[in-house]
Amino acid sequence: MVSKESIQQELERILASSLFNGKKQASKFLQYIVMETLQERGDRITQYGIAIEALGKSADYNPTESPAVRVEAGRVRKLLDEYYATEGSSSSYRIELPTGGYTPNFKQADTSQLPWRRLGAKRVQSTGPKIYIASQNPISIRHDGLRSLVYDLRSTLPVMLGKLRTIQIALTDPGHYTRHASNALEYAWQHHQAEFLLQSEASLSGKNFNVRYVLIHTLSREVVWSGDIALQPRHDAQTPTLDPMYQWLMTEVFSLHQGAAMTFWSRYWHKRGQIPSHYQILVEHIRFIQESFSEVHFRDFWIACEKRTRHYNDDSLAHLHYAMACFYAYMLKVDMGMTRMDLEDLWQRQALSSLELNPGNALAHAAFALNCYARGEVELCNVEIQTARNANPLDIYCGRFMAVGLCALGSWESSFALLKTIFGYNSSYPDPLRTVPCLYYFRRSHYSQLAVQENSFNDLGGWNQFGKLVKHCQSGHCQGCLRELSHAVDFLPNASTETNKSDSLLWTAKENVALAKKLIQVK
Repeated sequence: MVSKESIQQELERILASSLFNGKKQASKFLQYIVMETLQERGDRITQYGIAIEALGKSADYNPTESPAVRVEAGRVRKLLDEYYATEGSSSSYRIELPTGGYTPNFKQADTSQLPWRRLGAKRVQSTGPKIYIASQNPISIRHDGLRSLVYDLRSTLPVMLGKLRTIQIALTDPGHYTRHASNALEYAWQHHQAEFLLQSEASLSGKNFNVRYVLIHTLSREVVWSGDIALQPRHDAQTPTLDPMYQWLMTEVFSLHQGAAMTFWSRYWHKRGQIPSHYQILVEHIRFIQESFSEVHFRDFWIACEKRTRHYNDDSLAHLHYAMACFYAYMLKVDMGMTRMDLEDLWQRQALSSLELNPGNALAHAAFALNCYARGEVELCNVEIQTARNANPLDIYCGRFMAVGLCALGSWESSFALLKTIFGYNSSYPDPLRTVPCLYYFRRSHYSQLAVQENSFNDLGGWNQFGKLVKHCQSGHCQGCLRELSHAVDFLPNASTETNKSDSLLWTAKENVALAKKLIQVK
């Protein structure tokens, strides 16, 4: 017999999948009928009940006059069939909706002979890597505060990381701690097809809490990243505030512009030589932003977006990243064979398509906000910026994308104000170094990371150099900004001989100066 907890876990996986992501009506429909059945009220599920309690219809809804429930049921059946043919092909359990009824069936599946299918049916959405999250067994922890922290991590970490939408989250199965603790890597891959295992271990350090994370690639078994974060307990609760930790994980591990997991994942698939079609857009986007920012790699990214949206018009992630590609082309003035106005129109269409398919996506609102500013709709731009920030306030990458975009579009003051809001800098801090030049800041922030350190700031030319950069940035004089920056880079200390040339700070900075000079023209 299938347990209620197992079905609830399966329901969570389905609702978090790319197929159901953004499909609010289908998700509410499925959640309602499953939970009603688990509460042993399956015989009371009716068209009228579904319409009122799940789909939000008015009390005067008449099933004989409106086919809304029947249409949605058919849609949910197709989505479930597609889910178990693709993303959920190796799920241990099945939720099925038989034809002619609204009460679902639950059963355990034999997945021992099922291979993982990287390429599914045509409607498989573009996506990123799947992360299996595991932590220690909270039952064995005696300290009340530490045990509560582990429970909090288990319940909130998947939700917070899931807001990024560029990664998939695989939840820990019931009984994982007792049955699979010794082979978490094999379990993450065999049962969830998760390409990464994210393990956390919380401990006490005096009065403070410490959480250590280790990220392992399940296929190569390489340790991709590890890190520790100290959390101070709140006065009004046993457990600390977790927002700083989530912001740290989103930025350092899973962000597009510098996330360690995304870097490794993109390189891994490029080395394989054959990238699954539903990974193509994100892999090319990450390579463009993190590896080179070159025109060649930008065109690879552009082609992947163009091809995917042409054949998969309901792919929300594809439309989103196509909108971002339009912004890059607009900012860098890359010749894509269309006029400036046509590029703005394409950018707008892609951003609106992404918003329609996935209205809660912070990056979708960010891409649309920048398009609004480019078209002169400043008031709407400000509304969309705030919407993006509210959708996921912990996503530093989204805020950075908007700030750099505003800077590139000439709204220097708005960019500066947004960065102050995001990072909380005071007015005496050299904030504009985090907006100029756009290419350096948007890629990895190496230059700005050095600039905010006292000794390195002096090595880069100090306040005199800073003033020159600000002057060029305010006037939109990109070439002058790059010339001054190139001069400052010449004073950087030589890179460590232990570091590969392609990864050294000095090489990265000088290489990007050359690329930027080719891509950016004087406004």
